[in-house]
Amino acid sequence: MAMNQEDIQTKLVEAQQLQQQLQRIITQKQQLQLKENETERALEELGKLSDESPVYKNVGGNLLVKVEDRSKLMDELQDDLESTQVRVKAIARQEDKLRKNFQGIQKELSASLSGLQQGPVGGG
Repeated sequence: MAMNQEDIQTKLVEAQQLQQQLQRIITQKQQLQLKENETERALEELGKLSDESPVYKNVGGNLLVKVEDRSKLMDELQDDLESTQVRVKAIARQEDKLRKNFQGIQKELSASLSGLQQGPVGGG
């Protein structure tokens, strides 16, 4: 089915919006993956420390607080890691869906634009 100019313009706007959404989702996913890596690293380092080693927790910017209950901190970090991993998976699914929609619109536009370049069928 051939698209008219107005349909093509609408699809172009839709493609641009999808592309912007996709970029936002990719940025969110990257930030969450960074958080995931940092949390994994913190858990790994905590596991290497002796029980006598002091541990400090960053609580907002430039403030560090000494942790008295290391196992509680490790539980918090593990919960945070699991939560982040779930969010990364959900965002990855959303990214895949947006990417497929975007590719579908690209194909539609490509087919319509190549049809316009060939000119109308049955020329008159």
